[in-house]
Amino acid sequence: MMRRQFCHTYTARYDEGDCYGHLTPTAFLRYMQDIASLDAEDIQLPGDGYWIIKRTVIDFAAPVQMHTRLEMQTYGMGFSRITAQRGYEARIAGAPQDQPVISAHSLWVYVDKRGRPTRLPEGTAAIWLPDGPVAPSPEAPFAPVPQGAPETATYRVRFSDTDLMKHMNNAAYVEILDNAAWELYTRAGITPETAVLTASQYDIEYLESALLGENLEIRTWFDDFPSADRSFTRYQQVWRGDTLLARARSNWLYSLADSLTHSEAEGH
Repeated sequence: MMRRQFCHTYTARYDEGDCYGHLTPTAFLRYMQDIASLDAEDIQLPGDGYWIIKRTVIDFAAPVQMHTRLEMQTYGMGFSRITAQRGYEARIAGAPQDQPVISAHSLWVYVDKRGRPTRLPEGTAAIWLPDGPVAPSPEAPFAPVPQGAPETATYRVRFSDTDLMKHMNNAAYVEILDNAAWELYTRAGITPETAVLTASQYDIEYLESALLGENLEIRTWFDDFPSADRSFTRYQQVWRGDTLLARARSNWLYSLADSLTHSEAEGH
């Protein structure tokens, strides 16, 4: 038998794009959450627990423009007693392509109403992998952050950041990480008028949950500070006091903005 796959089509909305007209990593994370929820609802997964994400890795083959229709699919990759690993692939609708424009996988943990890890409902793995159980693939360990003091920014968790579990949603973390980074870019003279920054990979691990009203500190390091026509790696951590809540490593390409295109757009 073939493994179960669930498919859904998304259209990248205007408000899901950045200033370049590209679908944001945050928006794609929300697609991942949504299609996983639709899949679970479709098979009427038993049990009264909740699923929370512990780690997500996303690979972007190319930027996705606003209003693009994405044919997306999700499937089970591996299961343990308390975790499930999901895969995701997104392809541009109607385009002849073998490889997805965005691919990703996430490790989910099943928790009870108190937020403690608990056993998956009986038969869960067999729903997605009818040929037999497969263990989740191990993730690469996080590389240590570069030496030296990080740049820091602060953030207070807002109501709109929280989800059904009353925790800060995993996509909201990525949003504050990207915003904190742009504070550093603009401080260094890197602006959307002069630079196009596109993500090629995002790897984020969630360790603890932030709650409404809590004050967070975002720490950021770079392997080399962004410079034109080069790729760079960004390392970030989210702290609440002395507690590390999340850490991320993302890879980016810095391209010079097309000044002619901007001039034409401004009517010059």
